[in-house]
Amino acid sequence: MKTMITACAALLALAIPATAADLSATQQKLIDLEAAWSKAQVEKDVAALSSIIADDWTAQDDSGKVTDKAHMLADIKSGKLAWSSINNRDEHVRVMGAVAVVQGADDEKSTDNGKDTSGAYTWMDVFEKHGGKWVAVASQVTKVNPGKSSGP
Repeated sequence: MKTMITACAALLALAIPATAADLSATQQKLIDLEAAWSKAQVEKDVAALSSIIADDWTAQDDSGKVTDKAHMLADIKSGKLAWSSINNRDEHVRVMGAVAVVQGADDEKSTDNGKDTSGAYTWMDVFEKHGGKWVAVASQVTKVNPGKSSGP
């Protein structure tokens, strides 16, 4: 009976979402890195972005368009891409040795080539630890369309 109670307690503990206090130092570091990334986008801080994103980073948006670091930084420098605010939320981090996946959402005010692209987005970033430093190696972002069902 004690074994069954212990097993049930363990399963219950796994089902309860982690709070901020439960995050490992690495998980918190990656959430902080995501916040720094968002801040750098708003501030058009290409140097900060360049240190967060690996040289071979690629990203895919909800239209299937793939971009790389050089093009993204050039679009920010030119003003083609711009953010006036980004508020990250619902972040979840999974660390697997020297690789980590961060999934989350944000609410942002943004433009792409002068067109308003503001709204809610979900995203996933893959990080790899290089020389003791976490850098983003791949990203995916999808704009959330209110009222549209994603399931059957």
